[in-house]
Order: sequence, then structure tokens, then C-alpha cells
Amino acid sequence: MPPKRRRQAFDDDEDEISQTPRTQRRISPPEDDDDDVDEDQDKNSGGEDQLSKNLVRYALACEYARMPIRRQDVNQKVLGAYKGNFRRIFEVANGKLMDIFGMELVELPLREKVTMREKRAANASDSQPKNSNQWILRTALPEEFRTSDIMTPPLAPTARVEEAYTGLYTMVIALIRLSNNSLQEAKLVRFLKRMNADQNTPLDTTERVLARMVKDGYIVKVKDNSGGDERVDYVVGPRGKLEVTERAVENIVKTVYTVGPEVDDLQRRLDRSLGLADAGDGNLVQNHVQQQEAPQEPRRRGRPRRARDDDDDY
Repeated sequence: MPPKRRRQAFDDDEDEISQTPRTQRRISPPEDDDDDVDEDQDKNSGGEDQLSKNLVRYALACEYARMPIRRQDVNQKVLGAYKGNFRRIFEVANGKLMDIFGMELVELPLREKVTMREKRAANASDSQPKNSNQWILRTALPEEFRTSDIMTPPLAPTARVEEAYTGLYTMVIALIRLSNNSLQEAKLVRFLKRMNADQNTPLDTTERVLARMVKDGYIVKVKDNSGGDERVDYVVGPRGKLEVTERAVENIVKTVYTVGPEVDDLQRRLDRSLGLADAGDGNLVQNHVQQQEAPQEPRRRGRPRRARDDDDDY
């Protein structure tokens, strides 16, 4: 009999438990809910960190080949399904570039409308892009650290080739800037001829080197036949505007013009040529070339003639 009583008591307790609502039977919520939220946050932050590192690698690879970093390519090749976080990942990657490499991502300016056809099309169109959505890497080092010992040229293909190419496109951009930001092809060839670079350069033929500058975005070749005859001009490209600034052009000119009468008013003429002051009597390069190419009167030999005096008797 006692075993039966114990069995009945156990059955009664089980019935009471089964009749208890589930909400009352749950004593406390799971303790791992907050842990799941923290883990999701850690995964998101870890994912953004890895994507920012990938963007840094992609930016370095593009800059090595002098290719612009396009937002569309970044979304496809780097971010993928996380393209909605572009702004956040871009800021993190830019911070890594500045802290580790001393470089920063700078947006390229839009290409200027030079010809009349381009200007009319721009005025007729209602929707004009405000941003290029293209970036390049530019040094963020202070001025005192921008020396040849610290900022050395790349070693591939060779440092000498990179030095020659940098010097050539810097000189061409300087000539364009000092010629009111637009230089005719015939005048550019004439300037290059004075440097014995109108046919060949240390890199390749002059034609191929200029084509490479156009491809890299340092200069833009503009063809205009609105006047009936085709005219070819060169203007500074988007990359050239960011890499070769007015300060760089000023340093080049001051290095070249070390002696001569031009040194006295060099700064004033530089400000006028670079558009930093009111325009005056032309620009520095054109004036210097005209002075050099102007025909000089031949000197007459012999003893100078004595001035005639009215009181002299002949």
C-alpha cells in the first residue's frame, strides 16, 4: 500500500505542473542574449576592418599602375554585398593609408569643358555630375619631409625610368600652366625641340610618351574643328592638377631661372602667369621664348660717328 500512495502523490504533482502556464514556468530569460548582440557587433566591426584593408591594397595597386580608383570598381571588386557601407569603409581605409603610408585618397576633379561644343552641350544638359567618383593617392606628408631621400621613385621597372617620366610630365604640365592653361600642339613641339625632346626621349618616342601622359590623366589632348580648321591643344588633366600644383610649377621655374634679368621680377611674373594675380603683358614662358626667338639687329662695325655740331665749319 505505501508504494501506491507515493505513486499517486507523484501523479498529482505532475498534473499541477502540467496545468501551470509556460510563462510562469520560465524563471529567467537566457543569459546569452547580450552575448549574441556583442558577437554580431564584433562580426560587423571585424568585417569592416577586413574590407578596409582590402580597399587599402586595391588603392595601392591602382596607384602603382596610375589607374584612378573608381567607386564602381570598388563596389564590384572589394565590397561586393557590402557596397552600402562604402562611406564608412572608405573613411577607415583612408585613415589606415594616412597612419601607415602617409598618403590619402583625394577625389579627382571633373574634366573641364574646353571646346565650344562641349560647353554648349554642358549648358543644354540639365543633369551634370558634381563629383567624379574617382580618387587617386596623394602624399600627406608635411612639407619638410617631401624630399628626394624620403619620397623616392618606384623601383619598377627602374628608378631611373620613373625619374625621367616624372620629370617629363612635370615639365609639360608646367609649360601648359604657364601658357594660360592651354598650349597648342605646335608650340609644345617647339618647346620640346629646345630641350632636344621633340622626336625622342629617354623613355620612348615623344609621341608615345605624350600618349602615355594622356592615358595616365596628366594632360588632355583636345581637338577642335569648330573654326573650320582642326586645332589641337593640350590642357592639364585631372591627375596633373592634383600632383603638379602651382607650388611645384613655381619651384621648377625658380630652379631654371637662376641668372639673368628675369630674376628681378620673377615672382611677380610667376603670379601673373599662374593666375595668382591680375593678367598683365602675357605670360612668363611666351615672353621668354619671344625674346629668345626675336631677330636681333646686326651690330655695325667701325668707329661711331661724331654728333654734328651747328658751329662746326666744313
